[in-house]
Amino acid sequence: MAITKTKFINYTRCPRFVALDDLKEEVLNSDISYEEYLKEEQTELLKELASDMEVDEQMEVMLPYYNEVEILAGKYAKNYFKGNFKYAYNTFEQESFDCKINGIRYICYVDIYNENNNAFNIVEVKATTSKKFLSIGYKDEEFISIFEKKNNIYHLLEDNNDNLPKKYYQARNKLLNRYDKAGHYVYDLAIQRYIIENDLKQNNQLDKINKVNYYLAVLNADYTFDGKYEKGIPIYSDDIIAYFDLTSITKDYQEIIDQDRKRLEEYIARLDSKRCEVGEFCENKKTTKCSYFDLCFAILPEKNSILTYLDNHYGFNKKSIYELINSGITSVLEIDDKDLTREKNKIQKKVVQTHIPYINKDKIKAGLKQINYPVYHLDFETFPCPLPRFKGEKPYTQSVFQFSLHIEKEEGICDKVKDHYGYLAKDEQDHREELIQKLIAYIGDKGTILVYNESFEKGRLKELADIFPNYKKELLSIRDRVFDLMNITKTNTKLYENLGYTKEEASLFNYYHEDMQGSFSIKKILPLFSNLTYKGMDISNGVEALVTYAKFKTMNKQEYEYKYQKLVEYCCQDTWAMYEILKGLRTVVK
Repeated sequence: MAITKTKFINYTRCPRFVALDDLKEEVLNSDISYEEYLKEEQTELLKELASDMEVDEQMEVMLPYYNEVEILAGKYAKNYFKGNFKYAYNTFEQESFDCKINGIRYICYVDIYNENNNAFNIVEVKATTSKKFLSIGYKDEEFISIFEKKNNIYHLLEDNNDNLPKKYYQARNKLLNRYDKAGHYVYDLAIQRYIIENDLKQNNQLDKINKVNYYLAVLNADYTFDGKYEKGIPIYSDDIIAYFDLTSITKDYQEIIDQDRKRLEEYIARLDSKRCEVGEFCENKKTTKCSYFDLCFAILPEKNSILTYLDNHYGFNKKSIYELINSGITSVLEIDDKDLTREKNKIQKKVVQTHIPYINKDKIKAGLKQINYPVYHLDFETFPCPLPRFKGEKPYTQSVFQFSLHIEKEEGICDKVKDHYGYLAKDEQDHREELIQKLIAYIGDKGTILVYNESFEKGRLKELADIFPNYKKELLSIRDRVFDLMNITKTNTKLYENLGYTKEEASLFNYYHEDMQGSFSIKKILPLFSNLTYKGMDISNGVEALVTYAKFKTMNKQEYEYKYQKLVEYCCQDTWAMYEILKGLRTVVK
């Protein structure tokens, strides 16, 4: 049997995963090809980076960019490491290591292998960004990162300093938590180190090597593309990749990995598929959520489960959500009133008990008064490319390729077709300036720009204003007039405090219906106020929208024209949904 890094991570979650993974006798005794190893790695990567997408659906669209990240990391590593290199993608040229422990083979391939004077550098490439690591730190008078940068390589402060405060090590410990957003990647690299060093030890090579260093190569979150192309292909400078030296922290992980390996072997020996207790390792609401999550949580009712309680990750009266589930408490109504210390959770339970929606009419009315006519219902569609495509963009910039706009001239006066305006880029070339020009032309200098989840639209407007200074004044003026429809359904503490409400009143949601199931997403809110539906639409969500846009270049003329129109219809539906919700809220408080 061959255990890869991906299998190691998943099989050590809980006793059940191994058995559910259908480990038949022929699988137990089988080996693994490089192609199979690569497919495992790619599938996990795509699940992590876009959890709401179907892996097969997004693979074709996103994989070329992820491949390019690894090629860039290998290419630019030569600027920082001396000696001989071995790196390749989708070939047999990558260096591999494997070791056998108790009859089980553990195997890994190295993204970038560098050898210099009998010392080795192992570089694992991840298509995430440096932000995950540089956001970890501690405060004295100001924020201090636990990493320092030297020659574009980040090192942990402890590697060069013996007098660090206790809170430095408290922050550093996040890297030793495999379920932390950054610790997840460190754990992955630590498994690789475990396999490599056991391989070298078993082959009597470890003592002959001066040193083995372990690095992560990730995208530099602060890199800005300068817009240089060669034959239509973006040319990136070497600072697009950031390297993190994690040699010391992966060393600290080795004893943990060894204990995890022993548990893994116990799970394989037992192959027990019976339900086990749930816990943090299930990684609910994370991109790394267990693939058997739905099966293990099938004990929860389909409607009004305990997971629909808002802020349930904080627990209830010192009891974690997992402790409650493991004790048999699975629904909203089963949790004891004394354990509901948050007012919002008490309201949720009452709504489920009575089937009567909670409506704070005064706050909704106060919120509605902040909206001035004409109202411009606005929605953007974006392509979150790992590598910046156009000048001024950074890694994972939400590059705007479409907008939809419904203009409600007076209260309730808006036609779905006649009052709809929009723009959709005709291909994957840079059409941002034309999009900006259309947006500015359609939006007048008075009235409210209504959106759903303002941080997204505001962020895109600010980015476009910075990239295109000629339109900065107009774009920032539009941004200043943005109002979030979620302020009225959910709340906005600062807004309502400014309107005279106490902090407790201001922080409490304004509307809650049991059909919302703990979510204030537009798809949950819409059916409460309208018969409008996305069911039956060719394109019915943002993932399908970006995939369709990315595939324009592969379509024949007939398919392109059809899909182009369907993409227009989808984005139109999003802004009309906001109009319907606003109309419904007005009706509720009349």
